[in-house]
Amino acid sequence: MEPILSSGDLARATGNTVRTIRFYEEEGLIRPATVSGGGHRRYDEAALERLRLVTDLREVGLSVCEVRSILELRAGCRTAAEFALRLRDVMERHLEAAQARLERLRRMRRELLDSLALVEARLRAEGGAAQCPCAVAEATNAPRIVKVLAGQEGCACGGHGPAPGASGGSP
Repeated sequence: MEPILSSGDLARATGNTVRTIRFYEEEGLIRPATVSGGGHRRYDEAALERLRLVTDLREVGLSVCEVRSILELRAGCRTAAEFALRLRDVMERHLEAAQARLERLRRMRRELLDSLALVEARLRAEGGAAQCPCAVAEATNAPRIVKVLAGQEGCACGGHGPAPGASGGSP
């Protein structure tokens, strides 16, 4: 297939920036099919698919080095069995890490939803909109994000202690 995609086309198709495309190229993760005498890079559909894979792997938390090692899995493999063994070993490690990340994301999602519900409930409560944000932070079972963001040491409302985890004073 004729290379018809520019760096900008790749960026738009994947949600990356042109600068990121160039970085990935410098790191050897993608390659243009052609480079004109004027330095214009052109990519084919295979490069676009490879970039989509790189983007997805980075999104799940893999480093550039880890992505590179995955992209190079086939290097030196002479048989499908050898490739399968390498792939299984690498993928099992990354699956475990992805599972742990998913669990953290689910906990954070729950905390964000709970935080929104708490703040909205406090706003609907009588006089809630006029209360100091510290009052929201001190609510029973307030999620950590609310405690950290709404609580403030030395708040002018008086009577509220330091935000949980705030430094200052004795341990």
